[in-house]
Amino acid sequence: MQKFRVQVRFGIVPAVVIFMAALTGPTFSLATDGGQLFGSKCIACHGPTGEGTQVGPALKDNPFVTKGGAAEIKKVILVGRTEKEKKYPNIMNPMPGGLASEAEADALVAYLKGELQK
Repeated sequence: MQKFRVQVRFGIVPAVVIFMAALTGPTFSLATDGGQLFGSKCIACHGPTGEGTQVGPALKDNPFVTKGGAAEIKKVILVGRTEKEKKYPNIMNPMPGGLASEAEADALVAYLKGELQK
């Protein structure tokens, strides 16, 4: 009987570790990559290196991105900029909203303020 208790006691620890890994594992695998998002959602308008195009302004070395707050940038990503809020008159179209989820917007902000500026 004592041998059974020892096996159960040592068997619970690995089971708990596996269970916790199962709960936390998807969080890591679902982590959003800002660079990949930029490539799929932003390049067409802002250019491959964020240099800007006739359709979208430069994001690299843009003071709104480099010095602006993350919340302001995220709002533009989520909501866009209508004609009244358009910041760049020489750009053809306003920034559309609804192109990213909350998590994607957070990842894009981190990428825009970090890796894109290198």
